[in-house]
Amino acid sequence: MRKILFLAPNYPPGMTDGSSRAFRIASTLPDYGWEPMVIAPPAFVSSGESSGPDEAGEETSGVNGERIWRTGSPVEVEEMEACGVAALAYGGSMPPKGALGKVLPSRFSAPGLCAIWEKHAAALAEKVMSQFGDIDAVFVQGPSARALEIALEISVRHGVPVLFDLQAPLARQSSFAPSGSLRSGECGSLEEKLLTSGYSLITPTRALKEYFLTKYFGRVTHDDITIIADTPHDAADDPRAPWEGIADSTGRPVFLLQRLTEKETGDFFRSLSHLMGAAGGCCSDAVVVTHNASEKMLKKFGLEGSLELVCPFSEEDLLALCRKAGFIFYAVGRQDEDALRVPELLVDVAGMGIRWAVSAHEGVISRFASEAGGLSVLAGDEAALAAGLREIAGAAGGKFTQGIEELPQHEKVMEALVREIALTLPV
Repeated sequence: MRKILFLAPNYPPGMTDGSSRAFRIASTLPDYGWEPMVIAPPAFVSSGESSGPDEAGEETSGVNGERIWRTGSPVEVEEMEACGVAALAYGGSMPPKGALGKVLPSRFSAPGLCAIWEKHAAALAEKVMSQFGDIDAVFVQGPSARALEIALEISVRHGVPVLFDLQAPLARQSSFAPSGSLRSGECGSLEEKLLTSGYSLITPTRALKEYFLTKYFGRVTHDDITIIADTPHDAADDPRAPWEGIADSTGRPVFLLQRLTEKETGDFFRSLSHLMGAAGGCCSDAVVVTHNASEKMLKKFGLEGSLELVCPFSEEDLLALCRKAGFIFYAVGRQDEDALRVPELLVDVAGMGIRWAVSAHEGVISRFASEAGGLSVLAGDEAALAAGLREIAGAAGGKFTQGIEELPQHEKVMEALVREIALTLPV
């Protein structure tokens, strides 16, 4: 089996853009003759749980034989609030500890998963490259920009080709796709170098590919960038088990608000409180997934007792919640207004065959909803939100299976990816 170094700052337990993609690619590559050597962020563990090989720099095995090295010691999460752990998984800083940390959280918080990865990944990757002299290629996911730099350095030092998986423009700051420690100008220069120097590049969406083609018009061709799409989750192929204590969402509405800021979450609750009557009471007893809300916020908007707030901090828990839902409503905020990719979770939702809607601005995400059998509601329009909630609550399920057959199939996508890896190899 051929070996490939897999640089993945977004790898689970991270839940930033690209984390699901990284996990699914790495855990499937062994089925196609490639053994991933994954450089991943620290794992989450419960207090008192044996850390074992998840300790920093020690090798452990993944769900399908992929080999994983963590860039930091395990993060003990048992005594942390679930929403704090979720915020960390979504790209935030390590929650502060102690009395002073609670008073001055910004002063005493520790680096997040991406920052820890960036600090230690280069040395750990070099250790793995030196230990295994038969690594044939490097797969790297960016942002972060530092991960891309590390891949370039390894390529020069060891003479191995690199396949760059770009999740977003490097010069566009997004908390869901952290660009890391490099400044904006440095990110722009690095992006230009990657796009115009003949490197092998893949992206998850046509919109992102067209963005790069337009930005570097005349210097990049269609053949320089290959689309390797995200595919819906297949529970049958995922051995990870959700936490037994996860909320029971069976038949209940599930609101996914992770991509909203605290202010946007409050605005959404304000609109929802106005609409609970207008929407026919369809949203009572809903499960709300967010790490930017509290019971105090629900009480402020008169929603106390009507909604259950949950903060799942693993993909398997989140998917389990969604699969049992009566219907799903996914909200995105201003940060996604000019999005060039569809959130991976939304692709998963579209493949579940249940009723779903998305509140988004006109663009890539709203078009995806129209094409994949979902309902798109214009963000910020209370009348459209009320009408959308009534429609989604009363619709027959059959409508929401119409686009499933059009979604990318994992096997075909993996075959295309393996071809791209093979094309990077010297003849």
